[in-house]
Amino acid sequence: MNKLFLIDDDEDDLFLFNDLIESINPTLHCDTATNGRIALDKLKVSTSLPDLIFLDLNMPVMNGFDFLIRIKSENALSKIPIGIYSTSNIVNDIELAKKLGARFFLTKPNDLQVLQKKLQQILSADFTTGEYISIT
Repeated sequence: MNKLFLIDDDEDDLFLFNDLIESINPTLHCDTATNGRIALDKLKVSTSLPDLIFLDLNMPVMNGFDFLIRIKSENALSKIPIGIYSTSNIVNDIELAKKLGARFFLTKPNDLQVLQKKLQQILSADFTTGEYISIT
């Protein structure tokens, strides 16, 4: 895994996520977008697609669910594994995300050490199987 993409409208979360990713693996590059529309536009013109997308659900312009629906209809982008990275822990959100093709659902923890451990687990997961990954 060489390249990540984080789609999140919270500037603090963008900074924190990038900081943690760099501490886990300094060779990983993480691109960002603040909503699904910007992310989709960036991905459509990218010459180097990400290995994994982390997607927030509650964003302006295009939310995470709408982004999931749109990206799955784009042939060139539909195979990129996408996981949800959200403050939500609502069962209906989790089930809908899974139904729409999300590969994992990570509720943003308040503890940085817990977040780092969960990110390490995600980054070491095998996304080639196509299976949903439970984050413990």
